Amino acid sequence: MYGGDEDARATALAALERLLKLLHPVMPHVTEEIWSNLPNRPTRLIVAPWPAPDPSYAEDAGALDRVQEAAAIFRRSGVHAQLEGDELRIFEVVVKPERLKTDGDSAAEIERLRKEIERAERMLANEDFTSKAAPEVVEAEREKLERYRRELDAIRD
Repeated sequence: MYGGDEDARATALAALERLLKLLHPVMPHVTEEIWSNLPNRPTRLIVAPWPAPDPSYAEDAGALDRVQEAAAIFRRSGVHAQLEGDELRIFEVVVKPERLKTDGDSAAEIERLRKEIERAERMLANEDFTSKAAPEVVEAEREKLERYRRELDAIRD
């Protein structure tokens, strides 16, 4: 960048602009100040258009779902879900399980998840609940049931 390479400068500026737009809801004052010092800013950052998603990455949107579920299980119970390769490396870097020095109680977590699954299945099998509850409540219960099943599978694998 300091060697006068205009392509490198343009790439760095584009990356900084996108980063500032994404950070603006969390850090509005700081990002607005940086934005105002960039060259050729016709508008304030708060009214700048939000970055459009790149559709070429759509299939990777759920790439870290298993790692997120493993982190939630570990933080709640201390139980390690089965991960391998890149997923395991990401989990260990982000969650840092070695700091807790715990193995967790897998049997207790499996039993808790089984009870949650049974409860959700009973609730969803109840005609009164599914017909009288708001659709978003029923859908939320279905999503919880699926999450419990995924978590149980992650521990048992």
